Order: sequence, then structure tokens, then C-alpha cells
Amino acid sequence: QSLGVEPVEEKILKAKPRKADDPIVTRALLARCITTAALIVYLALKVFANELDDGVITRRDTTFTFMVFVWCDLLNAYCCRSSQRAFYELNLFSNPTFLFAVGGSIVGQMLVVYFPPLQEVFQTESLSAGDMAYIVTLSTSVLWLDTLRKKFFASWFNDAYHPSPRAKKDDDHVKIRHVGSWLNFRQLDRAGKKSSSTMNQRRNNTMSL
Repeated sequence: QSLGVEPVEEKILKAKPRKADDPIVTRALLARCITTAALIVYLALKVFANELDDGVITRRDTTFTFMVFVWCDLLNAYCCRSSQRAFYELNLFSNPTFLFAVGGSIVGQMLVVYFPPLQEVFQTESLSAGDMAYIVTLSTSVLWLDTLRKKFFASWFNDAYHPSPRAKKDDDHVKIRHVGSWLNFRQLDRAGKKSSSTMNQRRNNTMSL
């Protein structure tokens, strides 16, 4: 929810309004979700497999996997603050609500791992400083994946928008091809109405005969 109060980018304010039948879930959005999910799942399973050397699932194994998964999600949320700018181009303090949300998540995560009563509830085990450094470093792979998508594959992973006629002509906006989606509720609604109208017309013709 903290992403909902993210300051609006200037380029979006200059863009033309979207059409009523424009899809909400675009191919670019699906591509971002799939690639990010694939990376996070791979990292979590890879860490779990590496920790499972002895063939026995221990508290350390599950704790390590849990921490990698959560840190990947937190860093992915940071990337989602902008659809155009990379993580290093964002102002860390421009959205205090986001910082409070992420800070609360980190505090809760630390309590689950290091607070003895919660360790018994969630079956976790304390990790060393070296383990935490390794987890955070590994989780930054999400940041680099997002940077690659935004800087080198924008036409595949970024949704298209066109600047308003009132926008400055020399504005250095990124021109991205329009990306459609198979999930277009307005088109499905039109198809349903057309099918219903055809059936009613056939029924009326049959009754008239």
C-alpha cells in the first residue's frame, strides 16, 4: 500500500490519458512478474539446496531460505517504485511511508529470527553477521535484473505511454512500443454482448417463423 503514495513521475503527468479499453494487465507487466518470480524462486531453492548438504532439513536451512525470500521481495518492492528509473536513480527519502513499511518488515523479520519466543513459534535459528551479509548480497540480484530490464530491454518490459501534446518537444522521454495484453476485460465484455445479441436475434427469428 505504501507504493500507492509514491510521488508521481513528471513524464507520467505529461502523458495522454489512457483509453477506457486499455488493458490493466499488459504483456510487459506479465513479463516483469514472470522474470522476477523466476529469479526469486531460483535463488530461494538454490540456497535451500546448498544448505541441505547433509540431507536433513534443519532450522538453519529453513531460516536461510526464508530470509533470502523476504529480502528479495523487499528489494523488488523498492524497484517497483518506478517503471522507468533504475534503483540507483530513485530518491530514497521521497516516500517516507514506504520506508516505514519496509523498516517494519525488517524489524519483524529480525524478531522472528533472533527473538527466542518467536524462534520457537516459527522454528527459526539465529544467523551470523556473515550469513546476513551473504543473504543481502545475494538478494541484490533482483536490483540488477530490474536495471537490465529498464536500461537494455525497455521495449519488452516497460509499458508504453505517449506524451501529451502540451509536453515540451525536447523532452527526452523514452519512446516505447505499445504492448498489448490478452487480459482485456472491455474486449471480453464486448464479445459477450455481441454473442448475446446474436442469440437473441436468432431466437426472435425462430419465434416469428
